[in-house]
Amino acid sequence: MKYQAVKGMRDWYPEQKAVLNNIFDVLRTTAQRFGFQEVESPAIESQPVLTAKSGEEIKQQLFVFEQKSSEALALRFDLTVPFTRMLIQKQGELPKPVKWFGLSRMWRYEAPQKGRLREFYQLSVELFGSEKPDAEAECLQLLVACLKNLGLQEKDFIIRLNNRKLLEGILKNYVREDKIEEVVRLIDKSSKMPTKEFELELSKSTNNNEIIQQIMQLKGKPAEVLPQLKALKLSETALQGLQELEAVTNLLELNCIRIDLSLARGLAYYTGTVFECFDASQSLRAIAGGGRYDNLVELLGGQKCAAVGFAIGDLTLSLLLEEKGLLPKPSLSQEYYVAAVSELVRAKAREIANTLRCKTTVEIDLMNRKFSKQMEVANSLGVKKTIIVGEEELMQKKVRIKDMRTGAEELVLIEKL
Repeated sequence: MKYQAVKGMRDWYPEQKAVLNNIFDVLRTTAQRFGFQEVESPAIESQPVLTAKSGEEIKQQLFVFEQKSSEALALRFDLTVPFTRMLIQKQGELPKPVKWFGLSRMWRYEAPQKGRLREFYQLSVELFGSEKPDAEAECLQLLVACLKNLGLQEKDFIIRLNNRKLLEGILKNYVREDKIEEVVRLIDKSSKMPTKEFELELSKSTNNNEIIQQIMQLKGKPAEVLPQLKALKLSETALQGLQELEAVTNLLELNCIRIDLSLARGLAYYTGTVFECFDASQSLRAIAGGGRYDNLVELLGGQKCAAVGFAIGDLTLSLLLEEKGLLPKPSLSQEYYVAAVSELVRAKAREIANTLRCKTTVEIDLMNRKFSKQMEVANSLGVKKTIIVGEEELMQKKVRIKDMRTGAEELVLIEKL
């Protein structure tokens, strides 16, 4: 029997892990430059916490543990809910706004496909405590900065923007109150469904298919779409959503922003602005997604607290970077290789290697290879320099350093290494 990784999960070999870490280094540094601080939550959470306001689809996607006592546990599917729980535990102590981010693994039990697996990594960014549009603008600016710092240009991606109050407020004119959430979830899935299937499902909730599909066609640059929306007869809720949407776009000088009334974001905890980022051709799944969730803190037992956040998934991001030739090159080579000319100097070679390891990366032979073979290995590993420890050189308290790119050698006092 051959043992393999569980379907929809990945093994990370050194080259692949190095690429992932290079991407993470950029994302982490960019988030920190915006004043966000890194936090971490347990991989396992209480199932009632995860399902409190996540929607029916997420409940079906949870990896749930066998219940052995009164505890019902599951693997987290995102970091928004765990970070919200963490905020509540120290809510009275934390100055607002609270700006957190995490880079961790998530799990969803679903069919693996291109750009989506059962186990994946996310950069999750959460901003608690500000109800102002500046909070959404800050998150969107950070999202764009993350992509640009990875080498992408603004023409390589678009950010679709909507508001749940606006969408739900408009839908109330054509859909029964108890069917609103169902229609929102359906709209969220519409891009992944054949048109006839979508129309059939929509007809189960409303007789106004045509009007709703016309609403979903309202999309484009803010300067184009906002006037069309203002011309509509809007309810108080929809008007509030429109005002919020306009306030956010007024703070952004980004050519990649597109207002899109067909964007819903399926998670039930979103309350206002929602957004998703795609490659410019929209041939891949979403690179990132997020929005405002002002009720989640209170729902989970905290004091009322405005919140907004987003997540970038590693899968689609890596696919886009690879497509653009921007995937970071893995860097696995060590700075030095310490080669012993003979058995008599192996102990000294190890001593030199261990001393250098206090400051840099060093490889050494662990196979008792002959000197010529050690040099072959050093060359194959791509080290920058090889320190040759020989008997004659040691008598002078020196070693020979060879530049593996140019072949140049020099004698250096050991104490000056």
